[in-house]
Amino acid sequence: MRTFIFFLLFLIHLGCYGQEIKYTQQAADSFKIKPLNEENLEKFKQILKSDEQLFGWTKYYAYLGYRKAVIKEHDSAKWYAKKAIDVFQNLYQKHPNEEKCLVQAYYALGFIARLEERFEASTTHMLSALKIAEDYEVPLKSYITNTIANNKLSLGNYENALVYYKRNLQDSLFIKSPQAEITNLTKVGILYLEGYLNQPDSAKFYLKKALTRSLNTEYKNNVPYIYANLADYFRGKNEDSTLFYYRESKVAFEDFVVDKNSSPDNTDLYQITNNSYVAIFENQIPRAIKDLNFVVDSLRNNIHDRNDRDILRTAYDNLVLAYEKSDNFKAATVLLKERQVFEIEFQQLQLTQQLEKLELEFETKKKEEEILSLKKEAETTATILQQQRIIGYSAIGGGLLLLGIGWLIYKQKRLNEKFKLVSLEQRLLRSQMNPHFLFNALTTAALLIDEKAEKAKGYIVKLAKLLRLTLENSREDFVSLDSEIEAFTSYLQLQSDFSEKFDYDITIDSNLETEYIAIPPMLIQPFLENAVLHGIGNSKNRGDIKISIKKATSDTVVCTITDNGIGLAQKMNSNTGNHESLSLKIVQERLALYHKSNETLVSLQNLKEVDPNLNGTQIMFSIPFDTL
Repeated sequence: MRTFIFFLLFLIHLGCYGQEIKYTQQAADSFKIKPLNEENLEKFKQILKSDEQLFGWTKYYAYLGYRKAVIKEHDSAKWYAKKAIDVFQNLYQKHPNEEKCLVQAYYALGFIARLEERFEASTTHMLSALKIAEDYEVPLKSYITNTIANNKLSLGNYENALVYYKRNLQDSLFIKSPQAEITNLTKVGILYLEGYLNQPDSAKFYLKKALTRSLNTEYKNNVPYIYANLADYFRGKNEDSTLFYYRESKVAFEDFVVDKNSSPDNTDLYQITNNSYVAIFENQIPRAIKDLNFVVDSLRNNIHDRNDRDILRTAYDNLVLAYEKSDNFKAATVLLKERQVFEIEFQQLQLTQQLEKLELEFETKKKEEEILSLKKEAETTATILQQQRIIGYSAIGGGLLLLGIGWLIYKQKRLNEKFKLVSLEQRLLRSQMNPHFLFNALTTAALLIDEKAEKAKGYIVKLAKLLRLTLENSREDFVSLDSEIEAFTSYLQLQSDFSEKFDYDITIDSNLETEYIAIPPMLIQPFLENAVLHGIGNSKNRGDIKISIKKATSDTVVCTITDNGIGLAQKMNSNTGNHESLSLKIVQERLALYHKSNETLVSLQNLKEVDPNLNGTQIMFSIPFDTL
């Protein structure tokens, strides 16, 4: 009997040890797979296997796919990421924690697609990841948008790329990493350069900001590229600055560490091309020609992307310069023709590559359809009818989709036409003002030569500088406030030096960062011309002009111009009143276009109405601005 009891207790003991532990859903939800390694993934898997009713397999496969992508097992990463998506889609009851974890699955697919240069597919996956990340506040958002920005840049969609890069720079968590912030600042600067969005002042601002940040942190790998792109900014504008930045780039490349995940291809050829430009101006032309021919031979028949194209294009430009410096104009002409042929061939190559991708996608889709067709033949008549109905619904949906796309294209076309119309109106209005200014300036120069010949040379030099500023500004839709101040200051200097009849004072709000504020050009100077020529110009007393520019709102400044001339009433009665009214009308029309408003944007005040002892006129107007 005692033996039987001991045997029974022994069996119970074995049963207790042999029984598996079942985990609850709370235990599965609260399990953190940190750090993300094989051991923790296996622990989570065992929790899920303890009870087939537990949710969590989407999370397991998504994190496993992400892990495989990190350790560069890309085929496995794609399989597990797709498995996670399939598991979630087949869930009868969707669990929030499951959907949240799909961020890792879509990110892994998007990351690998980018490495495979399938930029459209990468963007599609990343946008899916971004939507879920935003819905559940997943910290991975900035890394997702960074990949989207890189895809847009690779696809040539510069405006969209710029939007995403700037969005990242607003993310305080993302820019805690110096590498992330500096890389984004550099790419924004490059996007603003000539050949991309062509906004050189903005390019200079972001590149210098990236350089300052780099020099103040431990991350220096972007420094050589920042210097080189600053050299590209100054090229053709300031030769000394161009050479300075190319030389700094050369020094910085001595400490450059190649990173296969972030460094552009053909970094060595890029640096040889930039160094050769310096060699040309250091009278080492034979060496420069030899190095540049090496770059051309290396890339001429081996172009893969825009980065290679840019290096080869610069190498051709430098070779032409080298031959011109050595008076070999025949060789320079041959190279110019060769460069033109290369540009055409590159565009054809891009078109061919795009067609090959489309053909491959079509063939893949065709094979899938053939397999599906074979399966359909083996199904019952009822199933076939059901599938036919699905195809009919798909066709209707496709037709509706095409109609929607057509409507969007039509709407976009109308918007583009409207933008071009507004831009044309702005340029037309500016063109009406420039002849008036030029007429006044040349008249003054003629009078000076007749009456004060000894001052004619100095005046004409200043006039040339002012005309240069005016012509440069008139070509731009927006210029920096610094540039506009410099232009009208030059105008006042010229007029005051010549007439010696008036003084002027300029007051700028200390809260305005004039270097980084962009305003429409040639808005302030027409009012100053009226003040000088029609206000104090007709007065017997010594004139006084005061200009004040203050910040009004987050996107407008207010300019106030006050003179002690003959006053508004007398000016309007004089024979110049009609011309002054026309000038004022043109400025008001331009301001209305920029403000998108029909309200009165210019306020004129006769000072005598305020105080009988005062003479003169005060003009106040609001100018919209943007930040460079």
